[in-house]
Amino acid sequence: MKVYHASGVALAGLVPLATVIPGGVLPIDLALGVVMPVHSHIALNFVISDYVPKAQRLPARAGLLGVTCMTIAGLLKLNTQGEGITRTAKRLWKKPEDPFN
Repeated sequence: MKVYHASGVALAGLVPLATVIPGGVLPIDLALGVVMPVHSHIALNFVISDYVPKAQRLPARAGLLGVTCMTIAGLLKLNTQGEGITRTAKRLWKKPEDPFN
């Protein structure tokens, strides 16, 4: 539970910081690439505990662990070999350039 709350506090600071800094900063992107999936993983484990029948909890948690690991790996690749989480997210709100001008 302490990790979940700590990750929430980290996200509360990292997300606004990432939005106000122009471009992208690798340490912030790397931190977001770990903190976001870990925070989501813990929250979804709570959902599994509350709503999934006991007989199906182990497979559900194993699947969740696999998805979390793939998410961390994908975000790490985006941060190290791509443009990073921050620039990718900011590009979603940027007006596309007109190819005819």
